[in-house]
Parts: sequence; C-alpha cells; structure tokens
Amino acid sequence: MRRKILKGLFISLSGCFVIIGWLLLAYNQEMGLSSVNAQASMIRFHVLANSDSIQDQEIKLKVRDAVIKYLSPHLKGVSDSSVARQIIFEKQDELIHVAQQVLEVNGVSYPVKLDIGIFDFPIKSYGKITLPAGKYEAVRILLGKAEGKNWWCILFPPLCFIDITNAAAVPAVAGDNKAVSQTNDIQFKWKIAEMWSGVKSN
Repeated sequence: MRRKILKGLFISLSGCFVIIGWLLLAYNQEMGLSSVNAQASMIRFHVLANSDSIQDQEIKLKVRDAVIKYLSPHLKGVSDSSVARQIIFEKQDELIHVAQQVLEVNGVSYPVKLDIGIFDFPIKSYGKITLPAGKYEAVRILLGKAEGKNWWCILFPPLCFIDITNAAAVPAVAGDNKAVSQTNDIQFKWKIAEMWSGVKSN
C-alpha cells in the first residue's frame, strides 16, 4: 500500500515538473518573440553632433527640437510602423532642410546628412527603458563630421516627447512599460490555459 502511495506521489511530482518545464519554455519563447517583434517595429532617432564643443552640442539639441517639432504632426495618430516608415521616407528632404535652417540661424555651415537604415547599436537606456544590443531601424542625422556625442530617442512608437523649456527628452515611460508587461502577462496566461487543457484532454 505504501509503495503504491509513493509511486503515485512520484508520478504526480514528475508530471508537475514536466508541466513547469513546458510553461517556462513557453514563457521564454513568448518573451523572446515579443522582444523580436518590438525590435522589428521600432524606429530610433539619432542626432550626431559635429563635435563635443559646447556650440556643436547646443546646435545638436536645437536640430533635435526642430526635427521632432516638424515630424510630430505627421506621425500623430500613426499606429503602424510601416506607415511611420513611409512618412519618414517621404519627408527626408524636408528633414534635411529643417536641420540646415537651424545651422544657418546659428552661423555654422557644415554639411547635414540623413541616413535611414538598419544599424548595430550597443545596449542603451532611455529613461526606464533599456534596449538590448542588436540591429535596429533608425533615422540618423549627421551634423558635420558627426564626431560628437549623439542624442537619441524612440521615434516610433512615439516616445520622443520633448520638454522644450529644459531641452531634455521626456519619455512617456511608465504607462508604456506597464502596457508591455500586461501584454506579456496575458499571453503567458493564455499559454498556461492552452497547455492545461491539453494535459487534461490527455
């Protein structure tokens, strides 16, 4: 009798470990897929200063402000990365012109270059958001020699909210992080329900 009880207990525990293993594997796959999808739909925005001189760094921030001010109404309400990408492609000449106007007003004449493409980036933090190292789509404005420190934000989804008074990036972080977390929780709960149904049917 005791042997049967121990055998039943062993089988139950083994089943629990198998189920836990499945759930952990599914969770890791879901999280990995979410991360890849988020990375693929994200468009970063970088402004590279001519140098690290005080003047060049100030001009970099002024270009940042002017470009985001120009793009904001065009990207307002856009919820699809392909649409955002198309708008940005169509506005390339205008974006360069906006940056050149800032340079002209500030009495400098170095060239402005705009690159749109896939670039390798190291791990970066933007407010409370930390982006892993990897390849990201980005819009890059290179001022002059582009040898100075760069400023960056997430252009899409639109987290490039600018506090013009303090000339600082103000990301809408808390709500977005919470939303991502809730989405992952929901997906994970659905995966648990699916697996539990499969176990019961077997």
